[in-house]
Amino acid sequence: MSDLLSTRSFPRAIVHFDGDSFFASVEQIMNHELRGKPVITGGERGAATSLSYEAKRMGAHRGMTMREIKKICPDAIIVASDYLSYSIYARRMYTIVRSFTPDVEEYSIDECFADITGLRQKYRMSYARITQMIQEKLHADLGITFSAGLGPNKSLAKIASKHRKPAGFTSIPAKEAHLFLKDLPISNIWGMGGSTSLYLEKLGVRTALEFAQKDEYWLATNKISKPYRDIWLEMRGSFVKKLNTETDDSIGSIMKTQTFTPPSSDRAYVLSQLARNIEGACAKARRHQVRARSASFYLKTQDFTYGGLSIELSVPLADPREFQRLVEIEFDRVFEPGTLYRATGFTLRSITAEYAATNDLFGDIERAQTKERILETVDGLNHKFGNGTVHFASSFTARKEGEERAKERARKARPKIGLSVEKKRKSLNIPYLGIVR
Repeated sequence: MSDLLSTRSFPRAIVHFDGDSFFASVEQIMNHELRGKPVITGGERGAATSLSYEAKRMGAHRGMTMREIKKICPDAIIVASDYLSYSIYARRMYTIVRSFTPDVEEYSIDECFADITGLRQKYRMSYARITQMIQEKLHADLGITFSAGLGPNKSLAKIASKHRKPAGFTSIPAKEAHLFLKDLPISNIWGMGGSTSLYLEKLGVRTALEFAQKDEYWLATNKISKPYRDIWLEMRGSFVKKLNTETDDSIGSIMKTQTFTPPSSDRAYVLSQLARNIEGACAKARRHQVRARSASFYLKTQDFTYGGLSIELSVPLADPREFQRLVEIEFDRVFEPGTLYRATGFTLRSITAEYAATNDLFGDIERAQTKERILETVDGLNHKFGNGTVHFASSFTARKEGEERAKERARKARPKIGLSVEKKRKSLNIPYLGIVR
């Protein structure tokens, strides 16, 4: 009997997952020192793009200027937006949901729709419990909370996910939609533009329920166009808006650049600067559990001209040793002896999540993953003692020069009174020995 009721309530079972304060939450999960604190992203814009719930509780909201926020929330931690990291977490979210159902729409960087129709038999549980199971998996694997809404269509599912935030779950069966629509302002319906909302309000339609209760004749008389007719149908429980399940495995790119002064024509020095960028880009990729199928590097001259090349891989990697090997092969095609260089850059491209990597016929991916296991120890030490504590010998020259210049700046800035004791970070230099074949 319960299965029959579930079928009637959800002829189609559509779920909407919405990341709670997504950008700010990603910042907090990447930096444990930010957890539990009022974090606000958008520092580069001067206005808030995302706020942690700690900041929201103090009265801050999206769109406020940083100056306004500091007045009401003086302890706010303002950070620049890191859209690459946000997109990586978004890809991981999509992949987790797809592990339950292939019908997933990547609606935006912090939300997605999923069609779980017919999965009751597979999981032997209700649609509500399946939704909560996926929600729990997202929380556990990403460390970020998601609000979830279940409905007979996309519009009602989206209304449901907004009902209990953060980390809440709401189910809106078709026969109960009126309970959720009666107090919902017409302007708060997903897809209802501002001008259309004003037009409907002038016609006396102020809530979603009032709109849903209109008939075909009223829609035709008032020239309601098709997009808003579709919304009207979904408010009445019909399934109209199909899911766009096209996928794009690419995440974007990870770039690391380094400008150095004075400029140099020393081949070994310039290559060391580039090696440092390679390490940094690969470390970030591993931190976000992604791999790259291609890369590129460039050298920037003192005259601000650029030269560079692209590198293609047979399998996705995040191992700096392999990228370093490939760069060294191509380096002299770009480097010109006697030319002064002032900057290097390295970019990982065609990035995919680890989840998306499938075993190849010849086992290259499995062998590459085996070689990368030593990097888990390197990453662990760097996480514990600071970035660059353990690094490869290929970047030693660049790092040493950077440390010396930092000491010189600190010496010049430090007041010359009394005795000072400088703390020196210990480094472990791992020589680059190439790839074992």
